[in-house]
Amino acid sequence: MADKEDSSSAWTNRSFQIYIGGSIVSLHGLWIYRVALGWYAWELTQSEFWVGVVTFTQFAPVVLFGPLFGVLADRFDRQAASVFINSLSVMNNLLLALLTALGNMDIYVLSLFALMQGTLDGAHMPVRLALVPNIVSKAQLQSAIATNSIAFNVSRFIGPAIAGFVIAWKGVAAAFALNAVSYVALLIAVLSIELRPSEQGAHQRSNVWQEMKDGFSYVLQHKAIRALLAITAVSACFGRGPLEMLPAFADAVFQRGASGLATLTAAVGAGAIVGGVMLARGPTWLRIRIVGVLLVIGGLLNMLLAEVTAFAAGIAVVTLLGFVLSLVGVGSQILLQSTVADQIRGRVSGIWGIMAFGGTAFGGLGVGIAASIWGLGQAVLVTGFLCALFAALAGVRLRSFREAAADQE
Repeated sequence: MADKEDSSSAWTNRSFQIYIGGSIVSLHGLWIYRVALGWYAWELTQSEFWVGVVTFTQFAPVVLFGPLFGVLADRFDRQAASVFINSLSVMNNLLLALLTALGNMDIYVLSLFALMQGTLDGAHMPVRLALVPNIVSKAQLQSAIATNSIAFNVSRFIGPAIAGFVIAWKGVAAAFALNAVSYVALLIAVLSIELRPSEQGAHQRSNVWQEMKDGFSYVLQHKAIRALLAITAVSACFGRGPLEMLPAFADAVFQRGASGLATLTAAVGAGAIVGGVMLARGPTWLRIRIVGVLLVIGGLLNMLLAEVTAFAAGIAVVTLLGFVLSLVGVGSQILLQSTVADQIRGRVSGIWGIMAFGGTAFGGLGVGIAASIWGLGQAVLVTGFLCALFAALAGVRLRSFREAAADQE
């Protein structure tokens, strides 16, 4: 290949340039979709519970089928699988946009579409995570993962602003249609890239259930991966869970409506961009135990968010949350992808998806249910406390973190 193998920057890799370009367009569509979906659920019901349900339906398929999706990512051509899954996503979002425009939508149908898209996203997640290490060299991997994070969070910053404008101008149906169109750019990019030689097919295949079992066995036998997955689970459930209630914060706490939601979501993205840039520079401080300390800080920030009533203060807190949780999430993923063997990468990524997306699903649902019973502020306060507590308890076991870090290093 013509790429500069001695460079640690993924930007010297032409296939990565093409892939990240398509991903940036698609990610903007994703955030337009997420903001529109959360706002539409709130608009239809005025209920924190239903906002939590819609969040749950987006991510629940990863919890139920993550290991199976991971096996499929290891068994089938990842490039072809990405094209197939994203083509289905185009059709699902176009149908959602059409039914919304025609007024044939209620919270139950909306939840069904969210579930279908969640299934497609869940199937694509291990494929997407496994594709990047197949595009770049090992020396470029940290730069590529951090760049992916920057792209994700740039879209989190810009996408909600676009969503707020589109919803106000043309309604949520137009926002759903934009998401469908954005997948086309990703399809073109995936069809255009050249993958590096991979060990994906080097292992001897057995039946699907045995390969799922092999994936779990690999994780259980690897101290560093176990520690990273535990951090991911706590961060997703108790760290990011409260952020799924931003529609309720924007309207019920700050009285800012859809434009307030776009601003808060963009603020989270802005903080995360800074974290991604820090990680893209290849910091020498990235260790499992440091990621655990950052997670404690994330829990404390959620507790602070529960007490905030001024919009400007809310923006400041969620910006810091975006920064800290980005360091936790992306840092964990860099350490994980740098450790795992390629022939089992899809299965480990599927298990990671259970922790990351499943944790967010249950966290969002749990906060939504608790908020409908005890109030939003109380629910977020308790969730932040649990995040800090579980991360601190893990930190007490410094020996385990050091052993895991030693394996990593």
